[in-house]
Amino acid sequence: MTERFHVVPAELRGYGELLDRNAQHFLTIKDHAISKGGDTAGFTGLLSLLVPVVTGVAELYGETLDFANSKMVKEAQALNKTADTYEKVDALGRQGLEGVATKLDAAAAAPKTGGAR
Repeated sequence: MTERFHVVPAELRGYGELLDRNAQHFLTIKDHAISKGGDTAGFTGLLSLLVPVVTGVAELYGETLDFANSKMVKEAQALNKTADTYEKVDALGRQGLEGVATKLDAAAAAPKTGGAR
């Protein structure tokens, strides 16, 4: 069974741009989390024991956000590639149909000979 659906490549590219923008937000959050959340400047006395823990958690959080960013960027690129593929397939289909139409027009203009009257 075949399913019918309509794909608009420009919309796919739009979703790709949206993913790309959202992916950049992960990097902004990462920068803020590491600079503010991982700031141990005021840790003195017993709190100084927590410096490696806080730093480690901030770095792990940053790595997680880097991973999320890379996955979203990869999906955005895949959407753009898919849009390109749809456009290429549509162009090939259009060329094929134009070729058939040209041949049909030429056949209609051909002289008719023989046959019953």
